[in-house]
Amino acid sequence: MTILSTWLDAVVDQLEVQDLNPEDLTAGLWGPALARIAPTRQVGLVLARRLWQRAANLSTDPLLGLKVGIGLPLQAMNVTGLLMMHSPTLREAVIYMERYQQLVSNSGRIAAHKVPGGLELRYTVTPCHIDMHHMQIDSLFGGLMAFLKRCSTRSIAPRHIALTAPDERLGPSYAALLGFPVTLGARNVCVTYDDPTLDQPFQGADPALLALIRAQADGLLRAQNSSDSLEAAVRAAIAQRGFGHVSCDDMASDLGITPRTLQRRLSQNGMPFRRVLEAARMDEALFLLTHGSMPLPDVAEHLGYTEPSSFWHAVKSCWGSTPRELRSNANDAARNSTMSMQPAGRPTPSPSLNAFR
Repeated sequence: MTILSTWLDAVVDQLEVQDLNPEDLTAGLWGPALARIAPTRQVGLVLARRLWQRAANLSTDPLLGLKVGIGLPLQAMNVTGLLMMHSPTLREAVIYMERYQQLVSNSGRIAAHKVPGGLELRYTVTPCHIDMHHMQIDSLFGGLMAFLKRCSTRSIAPRHIALTAPDERLGPSYAALLGFPVTLGARNVCVTYDDPTLDQPFQGADPALLALIRAQADGLLRAQNSSDSLEAAVRAAIAQRGFGHVSCDDMASDLGITPRTLQRRLSQNGMPFRRVLEAARMDEALFLLTHGSMPLPDVAEHLGYTEPSSFWHAVKSCWGSTPRELRSNANDAARNSTMSMQPAGRPTPSPSLNAFR
């Protein structure tokens, strides 16, 4: 459940190019201020989703996501991009993208499927308590299409691409920016390539360099899987002991390793123990505030906050809404969902605003 720091850094930079203030975008979020320390560091998936929810609220440009993606530098994809650059053909580049995409982003998964005359890339969004805004999807595929375009001196445009952006009237504007047909309002994202396009050689691809890059990518993949498993184990141990009073020593004891080793391994992935603990608390806070009716002071105490004001500020900083607002929005959404199921002929209320914006 992570995003590559270089990708997220590049997104923040491009949002600034589009006249959004990076301080407004990242205030209270974990990651961008520290992400430039290590280009291969992974940061939490929810960070990117919160960032795009904020960007969508701050901008009036419906093409923002696409413009950001098209403007991303080649370095944004790090080792995965190098693998694709030095692939013999677009077909092999797609295989490497599918195999190593989690080194760039776990916000969704791209899978290649054979169709008559070519391949169709289908994108499945990773389930999460923070919705993936369609602008984030636009940025991902805008960036991917722009990146692949730079890998060859010949045209490797897809036959067609379908995106989830809701305003179908913007189709011609999307097509003008991307340079090929686009369908908007799709239920799922898919990109279709013809076989001749897939089998066009990439000029300048270096097979010896490709072998070295693949070895590096395999090592990063093993390290990421190990780090993700450790953080998940720590979160589970925190939940089992209780969120109120836990320490790194407690977690190390539960996991059978030394506190120094635990801190070192978590810090190597950019998530020292205090951040893992706070992230676990905020996930639990979101669940308790949007499911059930535990009084707010009891929620704060359950999570280990001695002062209600500290709990209020932590939730506001993390989720962009106060505890009371999160609960109110969740209750509104539940009421609207119930009313929308009423018999035909009775008025259906308008849906409430997204509770996590």
